[in-house]
Amino acid sequence: MAALLQRWPDTDEDDVSPWCSGPLIDEASGPLISFGLRWGRTEEASAHAARLALSKGLVCFDVSRDRLRP
Repeated sequence: MAALLQRWPDTDEDDVSPWCSGPLIDEASGPLISFGLRWGRTEEASAHAARLALSKGLVCFDVSRDRLRP
């Protein structure tokens, strides 16, 4: 989560963050985090989240596509 927030803080005063709700830590529940993305930012942000997950040995599931992200 820290790596996601490093790129796009959820206290974004310029409104350029892809998160549709915040703070992002509130979307975590145990070992899972589920976060919504703003329309128009989904591809960039979900691709970045998937790359981060892979680099850390985690799994990224895209609910909108109903499948795991590579």
